[in-house]
Amino acid sequence: MSRDSVRRAGDVALVCLALAIVWQALSWFVGKATLPAPLDTAQHLIALLQQPRFQRDLAATSQAYAISLALAMLGGLTLGVLCGGWRAIGEQVEPPLLILIATPKVMFYPIILLFFGLGDAAKVFFGILHGLPPVVILTANALRTLRPIYRKAALTMRLSSRAYALHVLVPAVFPEIVASFRVCFALTLLGVLVGEMFAATRGLGHLLIGSIGTYDQPTILAITLLLFAFAGIGSNLLLKLSRRARSGEPMT
Repeated sequence: MSRDSVRRAGDVALVCLALAIVWQALSWFVGKATLPAPLDTAQHLIALLQQPRFQRDLAATSQAYAISLALAMLGGLTLGVLCGGWRAIGEQVEPPLLILIATPKVMFYPIILLFFGLGDAAKVFFGILHGLPPVVILTANALRTLRPIYRKAALTMRLSSRAYALHVLVPAVFPEIVASFRVCFALTLLGVLVGEMFAATRGLGHLLIGSIGTYDQPTILAITLLLFAFAGIGSNLLLKLSRRARSGEPMT
């Protein structure tokens, strides 16, 4: 492990320790009934992970999130390459996506429910709705900044459109693509959870909104801690991949 990696790991550990200290201090100040302490929350999370009902909710969220994330990344990358590599396509696709990014997604939920009803399909689509547009926009913008030499080289070698996209465009902007995947990773998770809160009968989002209704603070914080840890680890792995891509290190 390099010195920079050790330093970054130490910084992350210090930030987590500082957050835990602040959390513990607030718990003492407002009371454990309102804000359970970090250790109590961790113990409650361990207990929840052993419950069959929580395991089913966790599995439901994991499955929906995996499907949403895969579709958002692959679909966003495909549309981003098309929009960035071919201007005519970008002029048609990007304006609606920019409007979608600026629009609160909750207002689309009645329409989504009308087409998909209550169930996994609605929350999967809601996750894609959050995660796909940023990948398209960031990838397309990165491709537009490429020097013209890439297109000239592809024309010289008489590459097909598919070969041009796979062997020239995507490798040229791979670090930017990974950066867009970091945004997609977080937003897709948010979309799936919000979808479960409003239109699902299972999942962590459904359990979370139920716990809020019954003022079950230990469960609320336990789920929040689990999601925070998952999002932090995933984002850190994608950040490491992006840094390696920018520095030209092998992806080992």
